[in-house]
Amino acid sequence: MDVNGKVCVVSGGASGLGRGAVQALAERGAHVAVLDLAGPGALPAGGEGNIAHYACDITDDAAVARAVDDAVARWGRIDVCVNCAGIVASGSLLGPQAQDRFEAFRRTVEVNLTGTFIVMARTAERMAQNAPGPDGERGVIVNTSSIAALDASSSAAYAASKGGVASLSLTVARELGAHGIRVNAIAPGFMDTAMFNALPDDWTASLVARTVFPNRLGDPAEFGALVLHLVENRFFNAALIRFDAGARV
Repeated sequence: MDVNGKVCVVSGGASGLGRGAVQALAERGAHVAVLDLAGPGALPAGGEGNIAHYACDITDDAAVARAVDDAVARWGRIDVCVNCAGIVASGSLLGPQAQDRFEAFRRTVEVNLTGTFIVMARTAERMAQNAPGPDGERGVIVNTSSIAALDASSSAAYAASKGGVASLSLTVARELGAHGIRVNAIAPGFMDTAMFNALPDDWTASLVARTVFPNRLGDPAEFGALVLHLVENRFFNAALIRFDAGARV
């Protein structure tokens, strides 16, 4: 799909990997609706496209529906959905306080998995109404999983939620393929985002040491470039792509 002039919805687009995706899409000429609780001051420059901010909790279906409806009223359609919104919480089984660990697990799954499903559903409803393009394509969805879904993780809640995103993406790709909508997921490794910047330097160094090459954190702009490729390359579908410089945990 040529993203120039297309309309994209990016959850979690005000920072981190989502910001990288917003920048890549906007610079290529797409219009981007950013669904993020962070304020619009955090948004990147619009480039060739236009960027609109919606202060939206993606676990609130009504709020997501309103944001998507407004984006359609503004630009006429939805062509692309990129889900990057996510949180990290411990959610360990044997935490010292039962209520805290149960709530951490529940909230992490609610945001990372259920929120992804809600945004997918609301945008796919609109994509299915588009006139088919080349190969009958009507839309593209890119979700963000994690290598935590495939390897080990320090957070049971995060691993479970991101494993769910991987399974959700591959399953829904079969359903939406009949409507001309492609669905792929990216499993990032150690990325240069607030999540990793908050870690002690020695911990970050130990994670970087697990990469094969290059030995550094990934750049959100590199993530954005991969999102752009998945949108543009029509033969990519039902794929889960590791994006981790060869890291294994």
